[in-house]
Order: sequence, then structure tokens, then C-alpha cells
Amino acid sequence: MHIHFLGTSSGVPSQTRNTSSSAISFDKTKSWVMVDCGEATQHQLQKSSLSFFHLDVICISHVHGDHCYGLPGLLSSMAMNGKKISSSSHRT
Repeated sequence: MHIHFLGTSSGVPSQTRNTSSSAISFDKTKSWVMVDCGEATQHQLQKSSLSFFHLDVICISHVHGDHCYGLPGLLSSMAMNGKKISSSSHRT
């Protein structure tokens, strides 16, 4: 398992750190999981080795803007590039 930090600056992004987003990838598969999706996450993905075509799950830890405002743009980009998107919501 590998953790990729796509953004670690929470509510106050800087020139070198974007808002919250992390990815968890696995050794024996191309599938990966995203935890939070702050603004500019899709730009950070373009700089990484991860492909949203292999993104299986997006988990949002809580609904503050710095953790979820990147979600609409990411989902739109994924859909425009042919990724099939399904929606499921679980609250624990």
C-alpha cells in the first residue's frame, strides 16, 4: 500500500501545497482510493502517476470546502474523458 499526498494544506492553500486530498494505491492492482478532494486535486493528479480511470472510491471525511470543493470539477473531467461514474453514499 502507498499513500500519495495530493494536498496537505487544508483551509489555506499556498503556492506549494494544495487543499486536502490523499490517495491510497495498492501493490498488486492499478486501483486506488481517494480520501478528500480539495480544490485543484485534478491538477495534482495530472502531476502524479495515478490515473482517474483506475480510481475506485472517493471518500470525503467531512463536508468542509477544503475537503470537497474539488469534487465537482474532478467528476466532470472524469465523465468528459469517458470514465463511468456511479454514486453511492454511506454515512457512519
